[in-house]
Amino acid sequence: MSTDALPTPTAEGNASPSTFRIATAFAAVYLIWGSTYLVIKLVSMHGAFVMAGTRFMFAGTVLLAFAWWRKWIRSGDFRASSWLHSTVVGTCLMLIGNGGVAIATKKLDSGIVALMTAVTPLWLVGLDALMHRTHRVSWAAWLGIALGIAGLGVLRLGSVQASSAVSTTGILLMLLACFGWALGSVWSKRPGGAHSPIVGTAMQMLAGGVVLMCASVPKEFMFGDEWSLLASSPPDFATLMQWLYLVIFGSLCGFTAYIWLLRHQPAARVATYAYVNPVVALMLGSVLLEEVISAQTLLACALLLGGVAVIQLAKARKTFFSRAVAAAE
Repeated sequence: MSTDALPTPTAEGNASPSTFRIATAFAAVYLIWGSTYLVIKLVSMHGAFVMAGTRFMFAGTVLLAFAWWRKWIRSGDFRASSWLHSTVVGTCLMLIGNGGVAIATKKLDSGIVALMTAVTPLWLVGLDALMHRTHRVSWAAWLGIALGIAGLGVLRLGSVQASSAVSTTGILLMLLACFGWALGSVWSKRPGGAHSPIVGTAMQMLAGGVVLMCASVPKEFMFGDEWSLLASSPPDFATLMQWLYLVIFGSLCGFTAYIWLLRHQPAARVATYAYVNPVVALMLGSVLLEEVISAQTLLACALLLGGVAVIQLAKARKTFFSRAVAAAE
């Protein structure tokens, strides 16, 4: 995503973001993240926490250097409270969320992992309503979520029937990962972070990457699948390219767009990425792996996109009537 799609720190507090910026950010979250599940599965074979930790630390450093170059950094961005805020968000998103997904891909097919992200909107909307009591969850948002869950249920039913077994541990890991991601997403909207979303995202990546690297030590002692795995199976050129893809597109583009959207859009609307990502993953599987898209898959896609449409249309309708009332007054 180009930097033109993101607001400058001086402008975001004075004007609402343009439709183009919002659409570009949604496109990044919808399309890019849908392509990352298979790549995460491949990269995690060399140490889930180590590879994820280095990915976020590198991406955070690059993003912070970019913010410094554009002179978006303020002296108060690096106060203790800002780092505490970034550490909480980074731990939830990177360690519990992304780390949980990385471990789950070792026990589940990447497609099923993508389908399990349907749990995220349920956690996200509930936590958002609990932590921000002024945000009331509309019936349309619940209807959209229900349609999305129904669509993913259809997809999941077909996946389970086509496989010999589904790991219970993997399912539980994904439930925990989705909760951590939702909690970090809602927490990122609380005050206390850096003024610029770019700087705030960089700090969250750096903090989350450090937490992942620290967590890799006890994980190595308990399971021997981090540093010893990295030593016995060092990444080859293809793996490094996959890792770089996750850095550039998964982190610098996708994650930055996601955090920016959370500052400017309702949580229920941003959460619709969990409906579209599985569809993107299935489409890529069809194109790259020649997987057959059945009538059952088409029905599921219709339900998924229907859920997205309900939430988006409900938001547009609410905005329209709010502006109409304000104009009348």
